[in-house]
Amino acid sequence: MDKKEWLGRMLRVLLPVLPFWLLDLTLRAATDSGAYYPLYAAAPNLFSLGFGALFAALALLPPRRWGRALYGVIYAVWAVYAVVQYGVWRIFDRFLFLADFLFAGEGLDFVSYVRQLIDWRFVLVVALLVLWGVLGVRSLPEKTARRRVCPALGLFFVLTQLVAPRLYAPVPETLDWDAWESSGYEYERFSSSSYDLALTGPYQFVLRDAWLSVVPDADAAEKTAQIDAFFDERPAHQDNEMTGLLAGKNLILVQLESVDDFVLNEENTPTLARLQSEGIHFSAFYTPQYSNGYTFNTEFAAQTGIYPYANGNVAYSLSRSAFPDAMGNLFEDAGYTANSFHKSEAKFYNRGAMHQAFGYEQYYSALDYAESELQAGVDEFLIDCDELYERMVNEAPFLSFLITYSGHLGYDEIDALTTYALEQHPEYLDDSRPYEINGLFAKARLTDDMFAALLERLEADGLLDDTVICVYDDHYAYGLTDRAVLEAYSEEAGGRLLERTPCFIWYEGCTPMTVDKTLQTVDLLPTLANLFGLPAPRTMGQDAFDPAYEGYAIFPDGTWLNDKAYVKNGAVVWNEGMTDEEIAEMTAYARRFQEIGDAILDTDYYSTLE
Repeated sequence: MDKKEWLGRMLRVLLPVLPFWLLDLTLRAATDSGAYYPLYAAAPNLFSLGFGALFAALALLPPRRWGRALYGVIYAVWAVYAVVQYGVWRIFDRFLFLADFLFAGEGLDFVSYVRQLIDWRFVLVVALLVLWGVLGVRSLPEKTARRRVCPALGLFFVLTQLVAPRLYAPVPETLDWDAWESSGYEYERFSSSSYDLALTGPYQFVLRDAWLSVVPDADAAEKTAQIDAFFDERPAHQDNEMTGLLAGKNLILVQLESVDDFVLNEENTPTLARLQSEGIHFSAFYTPQYSNGYTFNTEFAAQTGIYPYANGNVAYSLSRSAFPDAMGNLFEDAGYTANSFHKSEAKFYNRGAMHQAFGYEQYYSALDYAESELQAGVDEFLIDCDELYERMVNEAPFLSFLITYSGHLGYDEIDALTTYALEQHPEYLDDSRPYEINGLFAKARLTDDMFAALLERLEADGLLDDTVICVYDDHYAYGLTDRAVLEAYSEEAGGRLLERTPCFIWYEGCTPMTVDKTLQTVDLLPTLANLFGLPAPRTMGQDAFDPAYEGYAIFPDGTWLNDKAYVKNGAVVWNEGMTDEEIAEMTAYARRFQEIGDAILDTDYYSTLE
């Protein structure tokens, strides 16, 4: 065989490898992964070429006819995966880890919304992925020395697994605040889906995610010691003038769906606006989003005082973990009856099991009582349905946790609930603003109608004087497809970040109060515990009224915000009075805060405590 013929054969063998690399490159380029890690970097490209070699070897093993079919199936699976991840990135600006695919049922609610993402960019990505697959199937050689070629391709795959991880920057010996800048450090931790896919490409992203999900935690003892040290170093909770103020009263805790700070006002939500102005208003309350399931992210954080993993798998992996200081458990220990209520079925976000872990006796789905899904999605149904309402208030003192639904995306003409909301409240049809804004405001009014009905029934039953209503939002209104419109409305409302959302506590006779300390979702549980005179929970959050707590919000990438400064990815965005040393200390603390929270979940820490 001469050199030219040998080169020709090698080229024919390598051609089926390239489509898998091109798929990876297309996905990373389309999702701006180069902003995290260069597209030309050796490690992710080596990983993808290695996997391409492995898949080509598998397709070359059987006769060409069956090999083509096998190649097509393998490629199609990855192409669908890439399209899904591209769609998720367009909505959330991040990717899904394997555990997040367990939320597929909840994803059905996004179908009408996803249609709005189909533009020339989406079509181009899909077209390129199809093109690479067709070229790959057609390029599979008719004849090849399988006994030599397939082992060689397999060996190349193994070599890439050994070589590519060593091409990342070394892990710093001292994990200071800027450790996140090390690609090796992030590859070890694998906590940021956007960064991780940029580091590895889609194939290694899935493999490493799967491996880290099953490998035992060899550092459990060390992590437990770090958690103990963290809590020992933090000042103990101090009683204050608000301690026990609401002791013995009933509590209705309501998590709003997408009622952003610019949505809650006298025009759109008159009942909520009145309660906020008459109650204790936390005006600088932020809802950092750690997991891809944004609603359950906040739900978990508010109930436990701990943020979920950045990959969002807690709903299915931690339902058997111990949360003795979670909201339901804390109130039940004080003699309360605790139940939870929402539109969706118990299987969504595994709420049936997770809410029991939080201490609630029963999770009630409106779908089990409504005549249609549309009826169940209207928040007022939770109050109008006698069977549901009676379970909320049947045994005092009670804690009833309500999760609203009416404000759920989408907000266009396709969405049935949006159409219903605008039919009920046609005053929100305003041609001078985007239709989605009209839909958002009208759906928020449906939620406000629920509060009006709730107050009316509580007063009629003689329960209003003894009942506290605490309201917080699950996330900012990310369902608006026009980001510029969202940012404009948010800025007009005075929020320093999109993640600022409403939070307030109301009860009859409350002296209006505004708390302007920077707070975050995990602070809600210890704040309520203090107000109701319950033991201070061992959580990552702190009591808003504790004079020793200065207040801050910490985000999963190490970004943090307090009353004086905002630092994003280690860079100071604005600073109104902190020294460089204080900035560095808080930045290091933000990283430690996230690592300790993850360690609590990793080790099932609370199960080891008395």
